[in-house]
Amino acid sequence: MAHYKILGQDPYWMNFYGLMILTFIEVAAVGLDLSEFAADYDTTEKVLTLWILTFIAIPKFIMIAAIFMHLYGDADSGILTLTALFPAFFIIVMVLFVGLTHPDAATSLPAWCRPGYYEF
Repeated sequence: MAHYKILGQDPYWMNFYGLMILTFIEVAAVGLDLSEFAADYDTTEKVLTLWILTFIAIPKFIMIAAIFMHLYGDADSGILTLTALFPAFFIIVMVLFVGLTHPDAATSLPAWCRPGYYEF
């Protein structure tokens, strides 16, 4: 049990309830017919669903990282946060260099980099 509270409750239970609510929203976004809403925003239903899932994934990631990975609220959470974010710098640099060195880097892999059954 944590030594701090979120809204007067145990942070693990609050995190559990929050994750369940966000998961329910994700399931509803995938399961419901959003074609009318998509037409209002001049987009397709798949794109609208993808945006909803993306916006829901961000707070879920923060909630999991903050509470379950102890990046918030613990005495040593500052160093844990820095340790967890250290590889993010290299991932961002890698993605930028791969994406910026060749315009088709993400869509056209060289033949030696593809399995035999993978064709474009």
